Amino acid sequence: MSENSSSGYLIVKVSTASGAIPVENTTVVIQGNDAENQSVFISRVTNRDGLTEKITLPAPDGNLSNAPNPPSRPYSTYNIDIYKAGYYPQHYNNVPIFSEITAVQNAKIVPIAEFDAQNPYYTQSQIFDEYENPFL
Repeated sequence: MSENSSSGYLIVKVSTASGAIPVENTTVVIQGNDAENQSVFISRVTNRDGLTEKITLPAPDGNLSNAPNPPSRPYSTYNIDIYKAGYYPQHYNNVPIFSEITAVQNAKIVPIAEFDAQNPYYTQSQIFDEYENPFL
């Protein structure tokens, strides 16, 4: 039986102004971060509410945690990249996806200052590990 024999779900919510304004037409790229899901590469664009559609991702079956030799983790991890012209890109590491659960990843992007606007895809990105809270 494959370790990722089930599915979990992900919605990415992109906003600016400390979450007050949704950002439409933002590119969201999701890549598998585990040996079992390294072939996963999905790209979506946010809607007018700053949301991606609900994305189905491979995840370990939740019942495996009750097995005599459970997998080391009851979830899969994914990396998420957020790109929008005129905003700093963001990268989220090790976002957990559990079987049959819908995770919502909030991404609060920051506009590039006007004097940097000539380079709409600024090379300095913000990188967050899932265990860090970038908003504290």
